[in-house]
Amino acid sequence: MKTKAFIRRVGFGLKPDELVPSNPLDWAKDQMTVVPKLIWPGKLYTEAEMLDIRVDFGLAEEKIQKSEKDPSKAKVKKRKLYRRTGRKFFERYELAIRHHQAVHGNQPVFERFWHFWGNHFAIVDKNKLPEFNTGPMQREQLRPLMTGRFTDMVYDMTLTWPMMKNLDNFKSRGPNSDYNVGRRKRNKPEKGLNENHGRELLELHTVSPDAGYTQEDVINAAYIMTGWGMVGWKKGQGEAKKIGYQGSLHEPGTHEVLGKQYQSSGVDKKTKGKKQLRQLIEDLCASEDCRNFIAFKLCRHFICDNPSKEMIKTVTDAWLKSKGILIDIHKAVLEAAWKYGETEEKFLSPETWLIQIARMTGADWPGDPKIFEYDFKSKLNYKQKKIKWILAELGHLPYRAKQPNGFPDTEAEWLSQEYLVRRIALVNNPTQIGLYKNSLPEIDISKKMVNKNFDDPKELLEVLEKLEINNESSNSLIATLCSRKVLKV
Repeated sequence: MKTKAFIRRVGFGLKPDELVPSNPLDWAKDQMTVVPKLIWPGKLYTEAEMLDIRVDFGLAEEKIQKSEKDPSKAKVKKRKLYRRTGRKFFERYELAIRHHQAVHGNQPVFERFWHFWGNHFAIVDKNKLPEFNTGPMQREQLRPLMTGRFTDMVYDMTLTWPMMKNLDNFKSRGPNSDYNVGRRKRNKPEKGLNENHGRELLELHTVSPDAGYTQEDVINAAYIMTGWGMVGWKKGQGEAKKIGYQGSLHEPGTHEVLGKQYQSSGVDKKTKGKKQLRQLIEDLCASEDCRNFIAFKLCRHFICDNPSKEMIKTVTDAWLKSKGILIDIHKAVLEAAWKYGETEEKFLSPETWLIQIARMTGADWPGDPKIFEYDFKSKLNYKQKKIKWILAELGHLPYRAKQPNGFPDTEAEWLSQEYLVRRIALVNNPTQIGLYKNSLPEIDISKKMVNKNFDDPKELLEVLEKLEINNESSNSLIATLCSRKVLKV
């Protein structure tokens, strides 16, 4: 594998002042052993703080909707609420932290894997989760899990507040739970089972449909998950801010998933069934179907759209040997990318491409962190809006997946005329990504970037030379940043 191509494949390319590593594979693998600290110099709002803000927003908005009958007055009150709670600010702030880390940090390979896992455990664009909760969850809960066991990652991510909210498990009630038995006795309508989370645990997060699970397996997985949800809710509070287990909501008995039986344990009704979910996830993650599915996704992301059995086996062998330790799994992915990347091509998703060109060109992206200081009174300024606007134009807002399977990871999904035109339009206005014409001529930026980041720069340099000769140097950034060699690795 060529050195610089590999660095672009598994990271985001080299910064202008960054040295080319003598051993790129070791350089990449070393980045996966320790979770890097976030280098954002400004305030980092905690997930707990964001839940408080979210509840504040929800209660206040509900009050406006109920009490204000005049649409124009309601609009004014909501605008003030949006500013006070940062509804339109926080997603942009989280995107800025994410991109600042990728562009300016020293462990870009780790950040690439972080983005991968965030998309694997995608949170659908609903319930105002992107505005308040998805970003902090991925910062605080997902990142630290990336050096542990895959099983623990699945279990902990399953029980995050945004995931429970997103997939509606907090609404799920076992038909024979103490809760519903009590409601039947009082002649009150029962509350039903919600299958969403049980289905996605099987389909998207662990074994995939290749495991051959049935609808009965989905129902039983959902039974096992009953009881888990938001706890500590009080009237008038809005939404409970903690995830916990409530035995009164759990479906009792033995539940079979993929041929294995899971029994309720203990005699205490409050805890009976609590261990079932852990046992289920342990078994799912230990299965061959899970190993193959996750290895396939990792290879597809880093190597090619249709990874071979040999590529996948490199990862699954490491998985078996390490018993699912993610450090070893990640290193195996990097080894496969090094071994097979020479003969394979991978089309870069819009966000990865944007971060790559910012890092390789030394762009001031996403901008000075001071830009993202907010007084919670004013309108958002242009620079604060820019990062979300650009990602939306490119069709890749990472916290706003349209489906629970996340954003697509294949060339066919992104190689459309519309999206290519949008990439060209972005590069055609380099000031948008912090490349200012008065600092360096575009032709100079292009040449420096090409020489630094390409093993065989001759073809691209010849294009730039022709543009310079023909006095078309203003097209140099488009010619390089939107070329096949940059769009693909």
